[in-house]
Amino acid sequence: MRELTTVQYSTQQFSDENLLLNFKLLDPVQLSKNLTWLWGKDSDEFPLTFLTEGNGAVKSLKPIVLNDTQYKWKIMGRMRSTSKCLGLANTGITKPGLNGTPFEIDFEDDFFKRMYTAYSPNGKQRIRFQTDGLKIGLKRVRYTVILLTGGNSSYLTSDQIVAGLYWVEGAPIAAASKSDGTSSNHSAPGEMTNQFGFHRYGYELAGNVSNKVTNIQFDLAGGGTTDKWIPFDFKNWELKRKKLNEEDLWYSEYNRDVNGVILAHEIDGEPIPIGAGIRHILTTGGQYDTYSTLTLNKLKSIVRSTYSNRVDSTPMELVMYTGRGGMEQFHNAIMVDAVANQYFTPLGATQIMNGKEGFLQYGTYFNQFKTIDGYILTLKYHKMFDFGSIAMAQRQNGNMRDGYPLNSFTMVVLDQSKTNDGGRNLTMVCEAGRELVTGIYKGMSAIPEVWGAFQGNQISTRKDISTFDLIDSQGIHFANYTTSFWLERV
Repeated sequence: MRELTTVQYSTQQFSDENLLLNFKLLDPVQLSKNLTWLWGKDSDEFPLTFLTEGNGAVKSLKPIVLNDTQYKWKIMGRMRSTSKCLGLANTGITKPGLNGTPFEIDFEDDFFKRMYTAYSPNGKQRIRFQTDGLKIGLKRVRYTVILLTGGNSSYLTSDQIVAGLYWVEGAPIAAASKSDGTSSNHSAPGEMTNQFGFHRYGYELAGNVSNKVTNIQFDLAGGGTTDKWIPFDFKNWELKRKKLNEEDLWYSEYNRDVNGVILAHEIDGEPIPIGAGIRHILTTGGQYDTYSTLTLNKLKSIVRSTYSNRVDSTPMELVMYTGRGGMEQFHNAIMVDAVANQYFTPLGATQIMNGKEGFLQYGTYFNQFKTIDGYILTLKYHKMFDFGSIAMAQRQNGNMRDGYPLNSFTMVVLDQSKTNDGGRNLTMVCEAGRELVTGIYKGMSAIPEVWGAFQGNQISTRKDISTFDLIDSQGIHFANYTTSFWLERV
């Protein structure tokens, strides 16, 4: 059987008449000029770009110093209230606190202050700090405490003084008179650093290709049709640029070391800055996990870890982006739980319906999850996880699960909520003055109309060649990354 060719490729450097002839696009005019997109349109492969750039959520930032690409921002998480216990100072005491006797406990740091109280890990016993912490070693601070819970016969149970368990701060208590003052801890926003990355793209043409007409009617990006080659080819070039930039926002990795020095990536002696994309930000920040088969409990734990990290009252908008594999895992996790709870009748009524012409239709799927406190997590399909560069390489290399590339099962929860200042938690950032810079290198070749908007910035050559050059800067920015999550299937 002869292989059906649906897309033609050429490694030719220039887009000229020879390219059109090789593609057989310069035949005599035909009655029908409609181009059929056998694999569907590609414009839905960059929703992150539309979410940020398309909705005006773009910030033009100045680097920290001249000729640098880094930028910083403040982040405020939950105020700290716990410290890790290291155990009793005197392990020979079997009933610490009995009859109100003071005893000593070691903690990892001096977070607790004199006169304050602390609750045990199980929340059932309480102590008061009689002294400020005394540092006796590296990450070891000793306190004298008394037990407040129960009467004289009570004592602190050994299971609550296990090294590694956390105690939580309680209110300071004092006598009705002659009490002394105490001190307190202080909290301030932390600081995070990322940097811009840069992309260079070029489109070359030669000869009189700008005026050549093909035998196919092409759709234009802004609507309408044309039978000229360049508008169609330039539209595909722009779609590919956006697709590659979109994937870069998801997968790029920050390339500076702890001292701020860019790793050994350079061109002609100049360093290449690369910003952290969504995956690198979330995995580095601990907002990451893996799964083999998604369960409802795993889903609930992810939702809890995202919602519980929000410390203000701004309504949250959580969206989970995934491929078709992830959508099936999401549905199956809820379905398995529903069946286990014997919700057979309502599920059957929604799953099996009367279709057209007397056929039965099977297939209604879960795409939202509502938390106990009323928040809704919405599932959204992202074509990149099924047909992006990584997914296509996995398809060709046979790295498949259940008929889908492994990347199709990646599930990313993004907090798209508004922030207190009215902006968005997730924004695209660019270097001020170099958000998108274009230039036309004009030779003897005619400039196509589709480049018309950029012709104010031209440079020249004597050759029968013209090029369209572009440089952009971009990065992805979380105001608070702890309310998002990256989940991968293994």
